[in-house]
Amino acid sequence: MSCSGETVEANNEFIQIKPVILNQLKKAKYGVSDHSTVELCHWTKKSFRNEGDCYKHKFYGISTHRCMEFSPAGMFCENRCVYCWRPMEFYSAMKMQPERVAPPEIILSNLMEERERLIMGHYGDVKSDKKKIDESLLPSHYAISLSGEPTMYPQLPELIKYLKQLPATKSVFLVTNGQEPEMLERLQDEDALPTQLYLSTNAPNEEVFQLVNRPKYKDAWERWNASLEILSEMDTRTVLRVTLIRGLQ
Repeated sequence: MSCSGETVEANNEFIQIKPVILNQLKKAKYGVSDHSTVELCHWTKKSFRNEGDCYKHKFYGISTHRCMEFSPAGMFCENRCVYCWRPMEFYSAMKMQPERVAPPEIILSNLMEERERLIMGHYGDVKSDKKKIDESLLPSHYAISLSGEPTMYPQLPELIKYLKQLPATKSVFLVTNGQEPEMLERLQDEDALPTQLYLSTNAPNEEVFQLVNRPKYKDAWERWNASLEILSEMDTRTVLRVTLIRGLQ
């Protein structure tokens, strides 16, 4: 197998994250399945110990310990943002081949197993609330963000609809960098809008946008503005998530 490029051929039909980056992700406590990733965030772990909850609990009443943060496009992104800590040298592909992506039910089934594996160790923490850990095994909220750009996943509308029809689901949030406005239109047209949609807003103008995001698309600024226009007409909660960097903004 080659150590260059985004993905490698494996013994199954789905896109695979390369072994070299797979090992790095696992060391960082990520769960990985095919091209998808999952993680227990800082606030989830704090919630297990009753040491606080994230803003979603304060603003929306979402149980922090029952939030599943994941990405269906773990190592795919159109930008190379200056503040991103991830190994971007492996972000080489600009498209996910539709015929080689795992369908939503397989993604969720496998990532749920990975997430459960990450949770199990917390039962051994004497400070953990065992009732919360038990409850965390069945998520009620899904945050589609984490690593990569989720709107690059060709079956995103199907994924969101799949999540929303699960009996325990109360809400689904989606974070995007705005580089795939066509996918946002699909979410609207296919009745697959998340409960809340975040648009990463890293710059006040095109000059700073290019400097901070380091986009691979030549028309990235136009794509972002098209996404902003789409958000203004969406029939769901929308948020501009601002990233401020000292000396740049």
